[in-house]
Amino acid sequence: AAMRQDGAVGADQIISCAGSLGSLQEQGLSAKKAASGAAASSNRRCLDLLGERVMTALPQMSDSDVCLIGGAFVVTYLDDTEKRSFLAHCADISAGLAEGASVEVVLAMQELEYTVRRHSFSFIASLPDKTKDYLMRLKAVSQPR
Repeated sequence: AAMRQDGAVGADQIISCAGSLGSLQEQGLSAKKAASGAAASSNRRCLDLLGERVMTALPQMSDSDVCLIGGAFVVTYLDDTEKRSFLAHCADISAGLAEGASVEVVLAMQELEYTVRRHSFSFIASLPDKTKDYLMRLKAVSQPR
C-alpha cells in the first residue's frame, strides 16, 4: 500500500508509521535525537506533521487502529492537547472495553493506559472525567487469559 494516486498518505500508513516510531522509542531509539541542530529541527517538523496527521485520521479510527499506535507514541510524540484528544476518542469508542473486543485490543489498550499513567499522573488528573473514568475502567479490567 504505497501513496494514493493523489500523493496523499493513507490513514493506515499514518497509523503504521506512528506505531513503528513508538515501538522504536520503547527499544531506546528516539526519533527526537539527531546528530546536528538541523537534523533535530527536521525531525521535529516531521514528528509534528505526523502528530497532525494522526489527529486528522483520529475520528475514523477504530479500536484496532488506536491500539496499533500504542502508548509510547502517544506519550512521547503527541503534545498534551493531542494526547487529550486521542484518549477522549479512545473513551468515546470504548477501545478495549467494548463487548466482543479481541484479547489483543484489550491488552494493547491496557498497555496504553499503563504507559500514560506511568508517564504523568498529573496529566491524568487534568483529564475530563469521562476520559479518566475510561482509563480507570481499563485499568480495572481483569487480564484476559
